[in-house]
Amino acid sequence: MRHYLGLSEYFLRQKQQTQPVVYQPESLINSHLLLAGMSGTGKSFQSVRLLDAAVAAGIEVDVFDVHEELDGVRGSTACKYSRATGYGHNPLVLDTNPHSGGVDAQVSFIVRLVREATPTNFGAKQEAALRNLLTDTYALSGIFENRPDTWVRRSITEKEREVIVSERRWSELRQYYPTLDDVKSFAKRKIMALTIGGDQKAVTAYEGLARVKARLSSAQSRWAKATSDEETAKLEKQIDDLKGKAIEAYADFINNLKTGKEIDDILKYDSVDVLTSVLQRIELLGSTGLLRANEPPFGNAQARVHQIKDMSREQQVLFVKLRLREIFERRKREGATPTGTELRHVIFLDEAPTYFSDDPDDIINIIAREARKFGIGLWCAAQSPTGFPEDFLTNVGATVLLGVHSKFWKYCTNSLRITEDGLKFIKAKEVLAIKLQRAGQADPPFINVIVPNPDTSLGRQAASMAA
Repeated sequence: MRHYLGLSEYFLRQKQQTQPVVYQPESLINSHLLLAGMSGTGKSFQSVRLLDAAVAAGIEVDVFDVHEELDGVRGSTACKYSRATGYGHNPLVLDTNPHSGGVDAQVSFIVRLVREATPTNFGAKQEAALRNLLTDTYALSGIFENRPDTWVRRSITEKEREVIVSERRWSELRQYYPTLDDVKSFAKRKIMALTIGGDQKAVTAYEGLARVKARLSSAQSRWAKATSDEETAKLEKQIDDLKGKAIEAYADFINNLKTGKEIDDILKYDSVDVLTSVLQRIELLGSTGLLRANEPPFGNAQARVHQIKDMSREQQVLFVKLRLREIFERRKREGATPTGTELRHVIFLDEAPTYFSDDPDDIINIIAREARKFGIGLWCAAQSPTGFPEDFLTNVGATVLLGVHSKFWKYCTNSLRITEDGLKFIKAKEVLAIKLQRAGQADPPFINVIVPNPDTSLGRQAASMAA
């Protein structure tokens, strides 16, 4: 990839020479990029220019767009995630790599994400309950941590699942990965078991009894309007039969307590309140549909723009990190690039500080450390550079400043090693500053660059060089 940024301001003003400044990630220590600029500095415009250059070079692109301003990337397909569209991502799809994937790895990843997206009221008991819910849901689908041969399943859409469930084709359902709906259904059954004190068999009998009672109530209502007594009598007989089955199920549950494991199966979820709070959290995080098993219709698009404006901050964090893990694991399976510096996949994060954390096992920190050799470039856009961890700031291949508020100049001079004069000469949409970190250079300076702009004479000169 070779992206023309503009002309060196120093050479143009001081020496009357036109020296192009280009971004070539393969020549830098890594393909990660930081793009910082306050509102009105042309951040969206420069972002699209960079992404266009990546697409033109044949690089795959995933853009996470929180303002719905980046769908102009050349040849891109945009998809809006909301309750209305119903598009999402099934978080229970497994990485089948026997060394890095499996049930435990995915469960731990989901629990960590939910904890991060839930800053309060999600303690150790809730974490344990969620972990047990996920593990047991996988087990019900025949997927077990100690059996990698069970990890491979097919993905299912929400509509396909509804049809299979409505037709009660349970054995067929086990051919697919479970979904969040399966987790919620299992959680509700566990809450019922904790409430009424039975096991799964007893709960099933109770549910059947409740369904027939509802039918009886409906029939009795219709009976008042001249419906025959025959249907009512039939339903009453069914209720008597199901009452017997429910009593038998509870008796079996009590009589078969041989090892105490049956009690442990209930006690490991701690209490109804804990399990209910976990269920409520799952439902809240998935309320916009981001965790629904309906993949967006990107097809074979090289550039995908994920429009996540309608999600809450917590939902954005959860969704983006699920997607990032999927991208990272896919590229890992493909292996390292031939050179170790080749860029083959760009992840673009708008308002990127939202997603960073201090956890070294956070997927973004893992990508920042390890993704270079797998051809991944993490491109991060932000209003200012202040929200990023120091490790990222000091190890990013390219840092681009489009205009930083003077309040943050001291921070920039200390953390980014840019001079105050360098900051003063930045002009929104006219002059940017860039630092290109090449191997063997301990502390390369920032370069001020005149960007293409039809409204200024120097900008037009820079534009002519791009043609």
